[in-house]
Amino acid sequence: MILRLAIKNFFGAGLRTWLNVGALSIVFATILLMQGMYTGLFTKIENDMIHFEVAGGQYWQKNYDPHNFLNVDDSYADYSAFQDKIDLDEAVPILIRSAYLYSDANMQGILLKGIDRNQSLLEMPTHTFNSEPGIISVYMGSIMAKHAHIQEGDNVMIRFRDKHGVNNAIEAEVSHIMHVPIQSIDIGQIWIDLNILQKLTDLENHATIVTVNEPLSRKIGGWDYQGMDVMFADLTAWKMQELSGGYMMMAILLGLVVISVFDTQMLAIFRRKKEIGTLVAIGMRQQGVVWLFTVEGMLYAVFAVIIGAVPGIPFLYYLQKHGINLGSSMEELAMNIANVIYPECSWNVIFTVSAMVFIVVILVSYFAAKRITKMNIVQTLKGK
Repeated sequence: MILRLAIKNFFGAGLRTWLNVGALSIVFATILLMQGMYTGLFTKIENDMIHFEVAGGQYWQKNYDPHNFLNVDDSYADYSAFQDKIDLDEAVPILIRSAYLYSDANMQGILLKGIDRNQSLLEMPTHTFNSEPGIISVYMGSIMAKHAHIQEGDNVMIRFRDKHGVNNAIEAEVSHIMHVPIQSIDIGQIWIDLNILQKLTDLENHATIVTVNEPLSRKIGGWDYQGMDVMFADLTAWKMQELSGGYMMMAILLGLVVISVFDTQMLAIFRRKKEIGTLVAIGMRQQGVVWLFTVEGMLYAVFAVIIGAVPGIPFLYYLQKHGINLGSSMEELAMNIANVIYPECSWNVIFTVSAMVFIVVILVSYFAAKRITKMNIVQTLKGK
């Protein structure tokens, strides 16, 4: 009976009902888009970092600090303990040296990174190294190439120091400019074949970091394992910062809905005092009347989700397939954001947003109707 009365009253309210449903559906679609964008953005960044840079974690030489470029030349160690994993392509050693890049009469400080040309653990274009004898080839990211005004096939001069502190310089051919979705392996970096860099620096079988597909079961002296908690620390902090702002915006939108639904319910209680008194007089408990108004509020959420989902879900699915092109504005942020963001349209996102709207509307409707239990039924029957 409560459900039948609630449906009758819901449709009987006319324009007031559909105004509330319309406002609530707009809020639902907006929050759905925001949640999909946040989820898709950070999920893609994490996946890209795993595929291109992190894999299952990294072993750092004990003195290596990625935020301290002054001691990078002193951060290297023998990686023989990882050789069995390297032979199985389950580990990739990377040697990092500070260097200077000279091109078109410009000079800039860079990190020169050596990586095995035959590795396949990371989705790096190591196969693009020129294998012709007598030619030293390097590759770099598109952002790095853009800032240095370098194109594929250009020759560049790179100066660095070997392990004895002696300056060395090479002329290298830029064999490839890679377009990668993360900037942490692009900005301020040039990649070279590991064997060549080891010979030029007199650091055979030495590396600065070793990327692995999974942590080793044994400890390696002189190396510290950095798991996902460390590798994603900056991303996690940025994610929490962005989500806090997003949740604040969602709270504002839901707050507007709360005010709208609460005012509607309070007005309905005021205008339907005789109806409330009659229902109680014929045997319905006051708590039953409270649930009647609560179910009416729930119907607002049901129709709002349906109406908001009709255009919202297909639009979000379209964006998931085609993405949102942000142009080159993300290149300067150095936060591993690709130029195209792909929001996530999944049942998890849809269910989360729908549940959020349902819970808020039902709670607001219930607490608004709760005052019915404090009403004097005799006075209510008189319309007072």
